[in-house]
Amino acid sequence: MEKLINRLTTLFSSPDPIVVVPYRGFANAERLFLKGRVLEKKDIFDGENESKLGNFLDSLRRIETDEVGGAKLSLNLAGTEYYAETDKEGFFTIEAALPALPAAAGQHWLDAHIHLHHLPSGYELPTGATPAELLMPSANASFGIITDIDDTVLQTHVTSRLKLKMLYATLFKDSHQRLPMEGIPDLLKALEKGGEGHRQNPIFYVSDSPWNIYDLLAEFLRIHEIPKGPILLRDYGAHLLRRKKEENEIHKLVAFRQIMGMYPNLPFVMLGDTASKDADYYLRMAEEFEGRVLAIYIRQTRDTENARRIAKLIGEHSHIEAVLVHESSQIWAHAKQHGLVANR
Repeated sequence: MEKLINRLTTLFSSPDPIVVVPYRGFANAERLFLKGRVLEKKDIFDGENESKLGNFLDSLRRIETDEVGGAKLSLNLAGTEYYAETDKEGFFTIEAALPALPAAAGQHWLDAHIHLHHLPSGYELPTGATPAELLMPSANASFGIITDIDDTVLQTHVTSRLKLKMLYATLFKDSHQRLPMEGIPDLLKALEKGGEGHRQNPIFYVSDSPWNIYDLLAEFLRIHEIPKGPILLRDYGAHLLRRKKEENEIHKLVAFRQIMGMYPNLPFVMLGDTASKDADYYLRMAEEFEGRVLAIYIRQTRDTENARRIAKLIGEHSHIEAVLVHESSQIWAHAKQHGLVANR
């Protein structure tokens, strides 16, 4: 009980040590993109936690972030330094030209390091560097994969009545206790290897979930041996209080255009579900990037009004290879027929 009381009393204590949280970035031969955040470090349990209360407290810690604005830092990649400063919510973004890399650095994942150089008054500057990763798609990639996460890769029960199952899973389960959607780990591995079975096709995970749960999602992918890839989440800042968002501010559309724009010679396979507007966005991408969307797979999570709308929408776009499925075996069958996966 004493340990529990101590955890409760220190939950919102401040100040804490400073930590740099880099999110997996990506690059092509000419440019790189990496986003991250500088925060006060929270005492979040790293491992499998059997305590529902412990998971709940960790969920609160993820939500109640203490951001460090005005922090100055640099990213070192293959001897080149890139500088950035965090905004008021602690985010930093590095998007810059990439010089020619030495042969040894031409690997699938590029290793980099982040150094903090300056913090606002009252904070102690930590020593050492923080490792970061950037995906450089392999030259033998035949296509890329863009997939939603919620109810496409991770069971979130977003369509449950009153969203009670979703809230319970989000607040009281850690990455070890969350489950993948049926057949998804093997399916994504197969898509990563492509129709010949020996490709290194890049996978990008795009979700409307907040950046606060990035660590949980990255750990979930690792635990279930789901292929590693950049995870692009959403900033839940005050700007979202505006009633209507312009199209150029819709997170998923921005992310899709950025990814497809970064790799203009790479076609894509896209996965989503009927719980949101994945089908709307993917069909939009198929029209904007004509000839570059090989297939769209939309999993029907429940027989909802939105699911029926999406079925009709897909039917109206018969010129686009979009398929509404109920289980992963249907994706396997279609992907095998179109040379996207090898025989099982």
